[in-house]
Parts: sequence; structure tokens; C-alpha cells
Amino acid sequence: MFCSTRARKSISLVVLPAVLCLMQGANAAAQYLPPRISIHVSNPLSLMSKAGVKLQYRLNENHSVVAGYRTYYGFFPGYQSSVEYHHYYRTWERSEAFFYGKFLYGNSTYSPKPYYSGWDATYNDPGAYGALGAGLGKRYNFGPFFIEANVGLKYTQILEKKSGINTNLFYTLGPGSLVDCGLQLGLQFFSEGRHMYYKTLAPRRRSRFRD
Repeated sequence: MFCSTRARKSISLVVLPAVLCLMQGANAAAQYLPPRISIHVSNPLSLMSKAGVKLQYRLNENHSVVAGYRTYYGFFPGYQSSVEYHHYYRTWERSEAFFYGKFLYGNSTYSPKPYYSGWDATYNDPGAYGALGAGLGKRYNFGPFFIEANVGLKYTQILEKKSGINTNLFYTLGPGSLVDCGLQLGLQFFSEGRHMYYKTLAPRRRSRFRD
């Protein structure tokens, strides 16, 4: 009987730590550990009018900041820089939902094309402008790659009034459009502590972000 009790104690001393280790490992595997840095590139379908890139830094599981730069050509050649805040409020197995707010600053000229207007010229309008926007988005993760879509609204204000040529077109189809929607492709980088993300991306049960 003594030997049996001693044996049971020995087995317990071996089995219990093993079970605890397995539970801890399972819990670690269940952690959603998003990548710290992601690079967004423009949707190839939009390359006829614009091209750009964004750099995203994930502060933790729910919050990230995004800095972007975009070049426009076509009717409104110019540039646009942006700063965004993303709040991720729900996670599924391979996707995340978020809402965002953004501030934009840019400068555009107006360049009607001769095959549309009959003349070829470039005007300084609308010039410098600023914008505020907000909306909802969804991100689909595929290991190191992702696809991100967003839809929202933005308010644009021209900062330097000039001749006012074709500002209606600028506010409808140009960089100052009221509707803010986009589709980006991207590449996300993982640190050593986030290697399990390749295998089980985002679990259904949310957990605190850990380094």
C-alpha cells in the first residue's frame, strides 16, 4: 500500500506539471498576436488614376496607426498624404472588423485631357486641401498577406481658393470625393514571438495582446 501511494505521488508530480504545461501551451496558441508592421499597396484596378503605399504599426490587439502617401494622375495630378487610426472591435478566424478615422492633406492640379475637352492644359486649381474622414473596414488575413477593404465618408476643404475651375468634379470623382472607399493588398511582418500566427491566425475567443 505504501509503495502504491508513493507511486501515485510520483506520477502526480510528473503528470500535473505536464498537464499545466499543455494548458499553458494551448492558451498561448489561442493568443491573437497581430503583426507589428504591415505594408499596404494600392489595388491594381485603381492604377489608372492613382498609386500609393501605407505603413501600418499595430500598437496592440485593438489599436493601430497608419501613415500613407498617394500619387494621383489623370484629371487631378498631385499628391495626398494621410494619417489614420484603426480600432479593431471584432475578430473572426481569418478576418477582423474595424472602424477608422483619418486626416488627409494634399495638393492637386487640374489637367483636362485633349481627347475629352479638345485642349491640353494644366491649371493650378484646386490647389492645397485638407480632409477628415471616418468609416468601417474589414481585413482578411492569409498568413503574411492580407486584403483590406473600407467604406466611409470624408469632408474635404480646399485651403487656397483660386479660379475655382471644375471644383465640382474634384468633389465628386477626384481626390476630394465625399465617398471614401478603398481596397488594398498588403504584406505583414511577424516577430519571433508571433510565429504561431502563421498557423492559427485569429481565434474566435479574444484575448489580451502580449509581446
